Amino acid sequence: MAESIRNKVSVLLLGIVVISVLTLCMSHTEKAEAAFQYNSSESAYLQKLNPILTELSQLGLKVSKTAIGLQSAPEETCSNEFGFYQGIVVSLRNRLNSITPPPRIKTIHIKSLEGLSDYLTGLNIYGSSCVDKDYAMKSKLVNTATEYLIKADQTIISVNDLIANPDLIPTQTSSADQINEWCGAKWANNYKMQEHCVQTQTEAQTKLTNMLQMNPKGTPGRKVILDCSSLWTDKSGSQNYRMIVFCTQNQLGK
Repeated sequence: MAESIRNKVSVLLLGIVVISVLTLCMSHTEKAEAAFQYNSSESAYLQKLNPILTELSQLGLKVSKTAIGLQSAPEETCSNEFGFYQGIVVSLRNRLNSITPPPRIKTIHIKSLEGLSDYLTGLNIYGSSCVDKDYAMKSKLVNTATEYLIKADQTIISVNDLIANPDLIPTQTSSADQINEWCGAKWANNYKMQEHCVQTQTEAQTKLTNMLQMNPKGTPGRKVILDCSSLWTDKSGSQNYRMIVFCTQNQLGK
């Protein structure tokens, strides 16, 4: 039975080490590509998120080195160690909860919290296995904890994928909804101007989409578009598409 538990712990280790690899080993080129596509508020958020994910990866490495030995350690030692690990994850989760994500990358924030919560649940269950004297139940608890930790790992992998590929981030609201809300706020008491605003912004949004397609990631043109987008995006994340297009055309001489 002890060997069965050891085997399940070994499966766990295959998952949690991946967090470290994906978080820390993005190439300079990949970082530069991703940086092109974030505005200043989004970049500031990611700068705060990165150390949280890095510390989680460091914890994963520590757990990977101690998990097998802790299963055969005295109950108090095992429980205290996993309690210590849980405290670290709670602290990381609290830090993440204290950061307000910009609208466009709220999905990254939500997924990061999901990953931390699942990791915490896995560690909690793992801690429970320390004091269970029934080997069959202990094995079951280890298996369940393993599933939670691997689920957390997969979530963090998806977070890293989104950070490296911002184009994959699902939008919270459609462009049409954003335009209607923006124009409604700008011309609250003038419905004729709201209609004109929606028309011009929609046309500009279509032009901007075409510009993005004509200027792939990493090209100078894409960087100009993103710089202009950052300049003409307000604190709520709403964009002035007409001014983004004007700014881009002016910068590119078109």
